Amino acid sequence: MLGPVEAGRGDSPLDLGPVRRQAVLAALVLRADTAVTQQRLLDDVWGDNPPGTGHRVLPSYVYALRRALDAPHTAPDRSLIRGVRGGYRFVPEGVHTDTAELAERAALARDARAAADLPAALEQLTTALALFRGEEPLSGLPGPLAEAERRRLAQQRRALHRQRVECLVDLGRHTEALDALDALAATASPTEPYDEPLAALRMRALYGSDRQAEALAAYRQTRDRLREELGVEPGEELRRIHQAVLRHDHRLLLGRPSATSSTPPDAPRTPVVPTRSGSAGPSRPTLNELPGDTACLVGREAELARLTAPAPPDAVSVAAVDGTAGVGKTALVVRAAWTLAAQHPDGCLFVDLHAYGGPHDRVSPQRALHRMLRALNGADDELPDGLDGLGGLDGLARPDAAAELGELVAAWRTATSGLRLLLVVDNVRAAQDVRPLIPAGPGSRVLVAGRQRLPGLDADVRLTVEPLGAGEAVGLLRHLLGADRADREPEAARELARRCGGLPLALRIAGARLQSRPTWTLTHLIGRMPDADRRLGELRAEDRSVESAFRVSYDQLCPDLQHAFRAVGHSPTSRFDALTPAAMLGRPRADAEDLLERLVDASLLQQPQPGRYRMHDLVRALAHRLAATRPAETTSARTAVLHLYTAAGRLASDWGPQGF
Repeated sequence: MLGPVEAGRGDSPLDLGPVRRQAVLAALVLRADTAVTQQRLLDDVWGDNPPGTGHRVLPSYVYALRRALDAPHTAPDRSLIRGVRGGYRFVPEGVHTDTAELAERAALARDARAAADLPAALEQLTTALALFRGEEPLSGLPGPLAEAERRRLAQQRRALHRQRVECLVDLGRHTEALDALDALAATASPTEPYDEPLAALRMRALYGSDRQAEALAAYRQTRDRLREELGVEPGEELRRIHQAVLRHDHRLLLGRPSATSSTPPDAPRTPVVPTRSGSAGPSRPTLNELPGDTACLVGREAELARLTAPAPPDAVSVAAVDGTAGVGKTALVVRAAWTLAAQHPDGCLFVDLHAYGGPHDRVSPQRALHRMLRALNGADDELPDGLDGLGGLDGLARPDAAAELGELVAAWRTATSGLRLLLVVDNVRAAQDVRPLIPAGPGSRVLVAGRQRLPGLDADVRLTVEPLGAGEAVGLLRHLLGADRADREPEAARELARRCGGLPLALRIAGARLQSRPTWTLTHLIGRMPDADRRLGELRAEDRSVESAFRVSYDQLCPDLQHAFRAVGHSPTSRFDALTPAAMLGRPRADAEDLLERLVDASLLQQPQPGRYRMHDLVRALAHRLAATRPAETTSARTAVLHLYTAAGRLASDWGPQGF
């Protein structure tokens, strides 16, 4: 996969056929152990131009791939590509893929660097990079999925190259580092000349090779390019390296020893944090407020590729991520943020607006700006130009809160105008809470996550995070429980994933309950969930529960939307249009459709196609539970549905089969 797609058994290559057939195989392998529908395969490989006979082409492709990949006389239920309802699943039993090895070695390198074992990290990074063959992964494969995966793997390849150069510099192997940097420059993207961390590494490598004048020239070249083409000054990290070269600061520039070295550790490499005037303040640790990355993020490759795709270097890029409670929005944006962190040397900020907490938990834009300005200027510093006296914690201490917000926004934009920052804003409910927080520095990125869709926010990327597919949900369970335990009950694992509706929060709670009950089997836990209502009761662990997560979304709806939510829970079908809810609510169809669209915006309804709606099984269970507390309302809704269906039946009888 990390080059032209190839497969082999032992030393013998296998014929995978034409590139479209290879693209089908790649789509299945990239989602190993996940059920992939035929429609999704058509979208992955053909995009907006599927063949007219697509649903006949795919079975023929899969048949040919099975003949190529499976050993002779393999039974269908033991094939690497197994049929599932409406699609196929690739089962990687006994299969080695270079993409899996790449992920494993990248993780080992990350662990080794965290333990300061630089030689081990360098070995893993070198081996990982050697897995790539040719200029690009999935070379020549057509389709949107292959294109997105090529971009993601290309970004990962460059990130691994960068990490390898860092190891070489820190180990004092400066000549090798310069050779590696030259190789990176030869394949640079259009934004690469603005990559200040790479420029800093080159300066350190040149200095370590006794080429101080060239290190200073490299700084001037980067600074001039930033000024002329982007209109900004170098970031604090690059300026700090420049000052270190001028001072001949060997301790800072000549690397840090590994854990296996007997040399005492160098002082930590810390940047200068900017003040509003742009002057250098005292040295402080690098500004990075990102939460820890999750150990297992399953089934989000396409979303991650969109969030981390290259952005214009001369503008601020905003991505808005929405989805229902517990679907994994925060985990996704945090993973994306860690992937992007190295591109933002001036700092990574994380703000949780707590829009779905209690009134005293919520963070106003004033309070968020107040805190971020202090973070940029140091926790013990005064805010610029006396702004330390502005506003209480909730931003309402002054009579003119709007004027206060305006002053804080102006100070924030001034403070960030020359910085390339990464800002993650989580638990957002309204666009007006995010707009004041957007930094001004070109090349900055903002990742916004919340349950509510934000059409009022100007965003370059918008995506809705959906629940996991069946195979992806089972993959998360295997990670949580261990492959041995999950694989002992494969059918039960699939059924538990189904009863959790592919919702990561539900799966993690179920996994935690099974972890805390080693004697429980998966079948036993399933037996405790005979119906949807009992399911909600079982999917709780201490202060976490699926019901409370959904209930917070419900509690923040206006009374009309709460009524509509409860009514939709009575729909006799899993998919519906506005006609049935309109009858249950006793309102015109247009009014009912407006309410349903607002429930979609609140991520309490899904919209598979225009004018059609559906509700997640666990959300529907909450709607049923809430409706049960209002028996008169329930009776009225059911009577309205009965009348609607009776009238439709009479109409069908009058028209006959030819006219209805």
